[in-house]
Amino acid sequence: MRVLKQLKVPRPVLSICLNTLVTHLGFYAMTAVLTVYLTQVKGMPLSVTAVVTMIFTVSYRSARFLTGPLLDNIDPFKCMWAGCFLTGVSLAMADFWQSPVLITIQLVIAGIGYSVRGLSSKASLSFVGSKDGHSLFYFANSNMYTNGAAIAGPLIGSLLLTGSLKSFTLSFVGGFYILGAILLSIFPPGCSLQGRERKPVSFWKGYQTVLLDKSFRKVLLFNMIGCFFFTQLFNSFPYLIGTYSDAPEKLGSLLMLNGILVVLFQIPIGRWMNTFLSGKREGYRLLLAFLLFGTSFSLNAIVDSIGGYYVFVALFTIAEMLFIPAIDAFVSNAAHPDLRITYFSVIGLSTALGEGIGVYTGLQLIHMWSLYGKLSYFWLSLALLSGLSLVLYVTLNRSPVHNKEEGKLWRY
Repeated sequence: MRVLKQLKVPRPVLSICLNTLVTHLGFYAMTAVLTVYLTQVKGMPLSVTAVVTMIFTVSYRSARFLTGPLLDNIDPFKCMWAGCFLTGVSLAMADFWQSPVLITIQLVIAGIGYSVRGLSSKASLSFVGSKDGHSLFYFANSNMYTNGAAIAGPLIGSLLLTGSLKSFTLSFVGGFYILGAILLSIFPPGCSLQGRERKPVSFWKGYQTVLLDKSFRKVLLFNMIGCFFFTQLFNSFPYLIGTYSDAPEKLGSLLMLNGILVVLFQIPIGRWMNTFLSGKREGYRLLLAFLLFGTSFSLNAIVDSIGGYYVFVALFTIAEMLFIPAIDAFVSNAAHPDLRITYFSVIGLSTALGEGIGVYTGLQLIHMWSLYGKLSYFWLSLALLSGLSLVLYVTLNRSPVHNKEEGKLWRY
């Protein structure tokens, strides 16, 4: 109880965050070495490895759409346990197959389990946060644990793949998910995370209800825009540093700085947002995030140096720490009580679309401006897009949407 008081989070939130830490250690350990594992350990040609990896990525990105309304009929905490167990067992079994087809099937099943766990954890945090009004802070906690895993996960994956038991790499990764299921059993929420009076949710009607929600459609739009900017740090930026910079060896420390800053400052920033950017000032959360995205891009256009890159990562990370929990809190507030998982499944598709467009557009802009010898214009282009997103946000923010079910006035 003393630990809970120090962390100042309810028992269900602590349980979810511990599960997030453990399972994401496994996830980041696997994604960091999956292609190397498939080629060197399983002996797959690079072309086959590319197909298997692509199918796995599509499975865990798209499975949330197929499972969303169905999971809304089940207690989300039970869904988390099932998702962890399904992922862990499927990954462990992949070690014992040599056929690319069978390995792909196991990875697809693992991807489905991964989506189930992710959606259910979001819904669980949303359920607890909707009761005490601290959903933003709880999502900030979860983001901190995720980034902590992102720092250590790749190191664990590298150790697994270079050790004497590299043939059992996925078994060890699956063990993290099994451990996550065990932790959920040891630290249950202590309460039901499913409303007592609920109507069964049908697949198509659930999505129809979500997509007809005007306020939520605005959240989808700005989430997609934010994810477009978010992916530039992890795709366009590494490509630029690795291809055009004189110090590509600095890339690891630059990206690690992002994770370290999130672990250290996500909770204080989350508390600050929960205190000073709440109520009528909720709209300033995304406004400030977009402003910081634009500022960081402008800095890279003006200061082309390693020192400038570190400042860019710091500013960008602050924007990330504002953006991610703010979106989750908006979704949590907008979600109908019976459709929490469905709402988060749809926002997941918006995230995938924003990241996909962001990767393609970013690399195309780099290619275009490199032909003219004006790479700084790439960052200016992103800064201009950030400015346009601010104008769009302010314009739409002037049109309030009344949430009849909650009796609140939402501005996005």
